[in-house]
Amino acid sequence: MAAAKKKTTAKRSPKKAATKKSPAKKTAKKTTAKKAPAKKTTAKKAAVATENKAVTSAMKAVDKAEAGLKKAEDALTKANAKKATVAKKAATSKTAAVKKQLETARNGVSKAKEAVAKAKDSVKTAKFDLKVAQIEATVEENAAKSAEKVADYASTLEAKRGDDLAKALAAFEAKWQAAREKADAKKVKAFEKKEAAKGKVFAKKVKTKISTLKKKQTAKPAAKKTTRKKAAPKKK
Repeated sequence: MAAAKKKTTAKRSPKKAATKKSPAKKTAKKTTAKKAPAKKTTAKKAAVATENKAVTSAMKAVDKAEAGLKKAEDALTKANAKKATVAKKAATSKTAAVKKQLETARNGVSKAKEAVAKAKDSVKTAKFDLKVAQIEATVEENAAKSAEKVADYASTLEAKRGDDLAKALAAFEAKWQAAREKADAKKVKAFEKKEAAKGKVFAKKVKTKISTLKKKQTAKPAAKKTTRKKAAPKKK
């Protein structure tokens, strides 16, 4: 019985192991899926960097100048420490070699201070250039936005062009029709007047003709002249 139980346990163990492994694979897949948006973000950042090359370059210059300033300040700190050490030594020893070391240390401090001052000027200049680049980038961005607005406005006008043309044609047609109707009415009236005058002349002619016919109809026929026949001469 004990052996049987051991076998059963041995058979079940692979299933459990398989069950434990499967979630691990799913988790790995999910993690890979979540990493996909990171690529999009990188693409967007690259696009921004491309659009603002001057700003990016100016920022790098500022970083470089600040790094140079830190280096110069570190060098000044070391020079001051060296000077302090030599000065302490010179307090107890007045030899020419020690005096020379002290002079060299002092010169080193002076040079380090000059380097720090120069580095500060470089940082100041770099920051100023960055500010100018940022302002210029803002101007370019504003120009791009303006260009986009112009393009959108042009598209809007183009979309409205058909409707405006239809309205303009309808308005022109209505105006033209009204003007034409008025002009045609005047022409018709003038033509009617002309035809009326012709009609009067024609009616007058007809009236005259009828009057002439009536006169002929009512006129008495002229009396016939009687001609006497000459008597035939008598025969002898």
